[in-house]
Amino acid sequence: MRINLSDKQTAEIKRIVQKELLLKGIEPTDEYLFIHCFSKIHKETVYFHLLNENDTLIIRCYARVFDNLGLSEIIIGTAKNVFEYVANLTGIQNTIYIENGIEFKI
Repeated sequence: MRINLSDKQTAEIKRIVQKELLLKGIEPTDEYLFIHCFSKIHKETVYFHLLNENDTLIIRCYARVFDNLGLSEIIIGTAKNVFEYVANLTGIQNTIYIENGIEFKI
């Protein structure tokens, strides 16, 4: 289920993401909050899906990070910062980070 955020909260997520990545857009869908980014340094597109499922905050990331440790670290750091912000807003303490279908602890 998508997490509903106000315009001010969405603006804060934009600010968090833009510290490391070029933000192409944030679009709420019926199922999740879609965040489209681009890493200028690595010339790669990054997609985040942010959702709430069974009182668990989930962020799924899709990016070409194979053999690219620098980009992976940027993505994980950005996801962690978004998690912390949204967890403080919603009070949800359980979090799952999934990168290209593989679950990671952050």
